[in-house]
Amino acid sequence: MYYRRTKKWLIALVISVPILSGSSLVYILQTEKQQNIGGLQLPKYRVVVMSDNHNTTVDTHAETVGEVLTQLNIRLDDQDIVEPVATEKLTSNTQIRVTRLAQTEKEFEEEIPYTIVKYDDPDLFIGEEKVIQEGISGKELVSRSTVLENGQVSSEHELSRRVITPYTPEVIAVGTQVPEPKVEYNYNEVFEHPAASEDDIINQSQESSIVLPENKKKITTIEERPVEYKFSLENVELTAFTAGVESTGKDTGHPQYGITASGATVEEGRTIAVDPSVIPMGWWVYIEGIGYRKAEDTGSAVKGKIIDIFIEDLDSAIVFGRQKNKTVYVIGPDKPL
Repeated sequence: MYYRRTKKWLIALVISVPILSGSSLVYILQTEKQQNIGGLQLPKYRVVVMSDNHNTTVDTHAETVGEVLTQLNIRLDDQDIVEPVATEKLTSNTQIRVTRLAQTEKEFEEEIPYTIVKYDDPDLFIGEEKVIQEGISGKELVSRSTVLENGQVSSEHELSRRVITPYTPEVIAVGTQVPEPKVEYNYNEVFEHPAASEDDIINQSQESSIVLPENKKKITTIEERPVEYKFSLENVELTAFTAGVESTGKDTGHPQYGITASGATVEEGRTIAVDPSVIPMGWWVYIEGIGYRKAEDTGSAVKGKIIDIFIEDLDSAIVFGRQKNKTVYVIGPDKPL
């Protein structure tokens, strides 16, 4: 009986040992296989990161560009540019470039050079010039935006210009008067005529000398009053403009709406745009059929003997149209009382 039991136990042991050994082998193989599969899920990439004037080569198990930047503790501002984008998947040849962008705005003053205006003055002789008004440079405030790319200036953009101090043009009167020729008295002719007395010679000498006329002020009658003026312009063409988009390109929300080239605010009944080489800025004029106006603005289409008159209402400006053959008296920096 004992023998039979022992035999059965030995047979069971012989059968179970191979089974247990096989199970262990299968477990070991499966574990190794899982480890190999896990290694395929975490590949290693060699990427180059170009940032802040440095190139960094890094071996990483990261999957995206953004993860690499996080690993290298590279922080990005809102304006910075990353190429490729942060969500881009990595490859073995990925190169990452970080461009630092910064935008600054600054204001500075610029000088406005004054212009020189010359006009013909028949009260001065040819070759003579007289400075009627000294030229003074003006100033304007310029606002400019600068974009920096990795610390270097990449672009600049002018935002606005505002006149702080308008310039004063230099006005020069140029003589046009032709002097009459001086008559030289020939005394030899007198001695050829014995009948001529000494008094006759003196009288003839006085009659032959020329008395040059004194410079006279130019005066015209305006609205039944005498008004002194510097010079006049004939055949002047008149146009009209408004402060709106149709004339200036600016709407009511624009910070420079209604502001002239001289820095003054437009006003109907006062403001005109002129060519500063013909009529000095800041000078008053009298326009035939219109009245007194002040040169406060300029315009790209206002050249030569063209004057643009400010009219607030657009319909009225359209009705005004173009008026030609007007006479304009240029008075000076002060309006007649």
